[in-house]
Amino acid sequence: MHGVLGDMLRTSGMDMSDTVTPKDIDDFIVNAAWALRSTYHTVLKSSPGAAIFGRDMMFDLPYLADWTAIGQQRQLFIEKKNVSGNKQRFDFDYLVGQKVLLEQDGGKLCKGQVKYLGPYIITWVHTNGTIRIQRGSILERVNIRRVTPYFEPIG
Repeated sequence: MHGVLGDMLRTSGMDMSDTVTPKDIDDFIVNAAWALRSTYHTVLKSSPGAAIFGRDMMFDLPYLADWTAIGQQRQLFIEKKNVSGNKQRFDFDYLVGQKVLLEQDGGKLCKGQVKYLGPYIITWVHTNGTIRIQRGSILERVNIRRVTPYFEPIG
């Protein structure tokens, strides 16, 4: 939603205008809110405005949202995403004393930048899917999704 508002603000010309009056801002917010409410949403299978207000935002037609079906469809979508995400994971039990590589924070890495840092030694394994690792003099608690097992090179 914030990205859409930023795009709308840039295309309205208000961001480059020398003067902006309170009426300009009020008009922009009204138009932006209407645009967000009237845009088709794939999970709802309608616009958010139609689902909430019970009327189509473009035409004066009644709309009755089936919230049970919407909830079931959303749950199916979540389960499908979980299945595809879990295909990339492998089962591994982390133990105290093992070494792991830590995935770097941040978004996209620059070309040539290493994806993992380490190895670091596990000092504690928690039951909630986190581990504590020793990073120099710092003990850091991290989620196991951010680490990968480190295997010593042979030879």
